[in-house]
Amino acid sequence: MATEYPVGLSRGMRGSIAAGVLILFLAPSAYYLGVSNPLNIAVMAVLVALAVYVYRSFGSALESKAFKLLGIPVIGLAAAGVAALALGLQIGAAMIAVAYWGEPVMGYFIYARLKRDFPSLSSAFLASAAVFAYTIPLILLGLWEVPFAADLAKVVVLAAVLRRLE
Repeated sequence: MATEYPVGLSRGMRGSIAAGVLILFLAPSAYYLGVSNPLNIAVMAVLVALAVYVYRSFGSALESKAFKLLGIPVIGLAAAGVAALALGLQIGAAMIAVAYWGEPVMGYFIYARLKRDFPSLSSAFLASAAVFAYTIPLILLGLWEVPFAADLAKVVVLAAVLRRLE
């Protein structure tokens, strides 16, 4: 008999994949055009909106108070960083990078939910999320390929998990 998964889990996966695809555009664009480029700021604003959707979707499926509590400052800091960049304050880029450090922390709760049914994929998800999050500052140093590769790996893993969930 197939395992029934909460709808929020699939929705969160879909939203995460959409965000990952946008990040695949944003990583090289932020390096070549600059983080303050209006197009990049617009993409970052869409990513914040997607983060809210993903947070709410996973939150309904995970039933974890810690996940729900962590999401507020992580997404709030990312939103504040985007707003700062839109106002011409370069500190916004650092705020966004720090906010992304919360991604693998929150991702742990998703990993914990999936590890029984998908041990290899859940481990690959958590590892790629961590590598992506902790290498984002490399974009500002011209090494956008590192977080790009980690994000690409994460998108592939999420797609594989989603396929198995549905």
